[in-house]
Amino acid sequence: MADYLAINWDKSKLTGIEAHVGVTSVSIKRTFEITWPDQHRPAQDPVSAGSWLKNELHRLGVSAKQVLISFPRHESTVRLIEIPDVPLDEIPEIVRFQTATKSSVPLGQLMLDYLLMPVQEGKTTREVLVVSIGKDLHDKALKTFQSMGLEVVSTGLSSVSAAEWVAHTTTGDLESPTLILNSTDDYLEMSLIQSRRLLFTNSVPVPIADGNISNQTIQTELKRFLMARSAQLAGQDIGSITLIGDESHLQPLIQDLQEQYLCPVEVLNPLVSVTTAENSETSPLPGTVSGPLGLVYARQHKRLETVDFLHPHKAEEKPDRRKLQIALGVGGLALIVLTAFFLTHQRVSELDEEIAERQKVQRDLDELLKRGQPTLESVAVIEEWEKSNSPTLKVFQELERVLPGTDRIYLSELSVSRSSGQSLSRLRTTGNAKDDLDVRDLNQQLSYNNYRVHPKRSNNLTSDTDYPVPFEIDAERLPSQETPSAKTATEIKK
Repeated sequence: MADYLAINWDKSKLTGIEAHVGVTSVSIKRTFEITWPDQHRPAQDPVSAGSWLKNELHRLGVSAKQVLISFPRHESTVRLIEIPDVPLDEIPEIVRFQTATKSSVPLGQLMLDYLLMPVQEGKTTREVLVVSIGKDLHDKALKTFQSMGLEVVSTGLSSVSAAEWVAHTTTGDLESPTLILNSTDDYLEMSLIQSRRLLFTNSVPVPIADGNISNQTIQTELKRFLMARSAQLAGQDIGSITLIGDESHLQPLIQDLQEQYLCPVEVLNPLVSVTTAENSETSPLPGTVSGPLGLVYARQHKRLETVDFLHPHKAEEKPDRRKLQIALGVGGLALIVLTAFFLTHQRVSELDEEIAERQKVQRDLDELLKRGQPTLESVAVIEEWEKSNSPTLKVFQELERVLPGTDRIYLSELSVSRSSGQSLSRLRTTGNAKDDLDVRDLNQQLSYNNYRVHPKRSNNLTSDTDYPVPFEIDAERLPSQETPSAKTATEIKK
């Protein structure tokens, strides 16, 4: 199904496994232990710690992208509280309220989940095992792995996850009261299970000599734990004990527990089914691996109810029946009203359609008039201008005679000046021609029309491959008289 990186999160080091979870089985690829360097502690800088840890995991050959985190039991608070026997959807809110009244830390600074105990006959209350850890600790762990581009999919508690692993591995049935003892570094975790439910879990600091906890210390702490849980046991004897660790180191303890409690004692070693990474400098303790193993096995199939701080128990969202009833009532009333006014509405709709059609015709006519209005106004302006005998109009008319249209030349600049008594007195222009002959013909045309053309060298720098000859013309209008060519034409007519 998927590959997971399961981690036992500790402030000083990480113990982890990489595992593949299939549909029917779990295979462990490797186990490792990494000590945090002083300069890369997640408590100070999760991003820096993540960058360093990414290199370490790459060195170990870890490739899983989904992360499961088990927090140590001693970093948590576990309380057994009583709540009224209310419907399941009301329990989460009551649990939070009860926890807030008992906790010295505001709920906003905690990650919280709970395990619900079964209802006891004849009681109007039920017990809930509430588990919480600091939100800051939880967030630092998440940020460390998220900065590496990994996805954290579940977070739990080491002793609860270890119980899940035991449920998958033990030969017992976990129906009668069962004790689980797990040594993790400087702490002893103790859990009590009955009817396949975790009744309570505790963790106590213990001195370690030569890498082992003394049997006397374990016996003393175990008696205290069972004394505190006597109300839950209700006089029942311990049916079995499960030790997590290396059997070769636990033989004296096994004999003492069997004599003391007169029950079977089973030893489970998580390292039997896993291998230590070749690049790992240290071999992890068996007890620190059991929590991550429980998280992995829970992904394949849960055999006990567990806690998940990332996805805590929540009330099931039920549809609001009252809103549905109100909606149905409003719908029925609306149907009655619509039925009552149906005929009137139908007639009004027909009249509205007729009005809308007539309004559309009116809008189309208005639009047609509006589009023709600029043309009418332009025609009126042109007619008024033509009737006004404008000097400007005369100038354009004379230019049309003097400079007839041709595709041999074009003008780029044109300036004219007028004097009293005549429409044009002087004409200056710049342009381009296809040939020098075209420029000469233009000068000759001006001469025929009573202009004196002043020779001028062209300063026109415009480049045009189709009209390669630039030119400039400066022509002065002569006083009105018949030109020689005009006289000749008159004499021929005579």
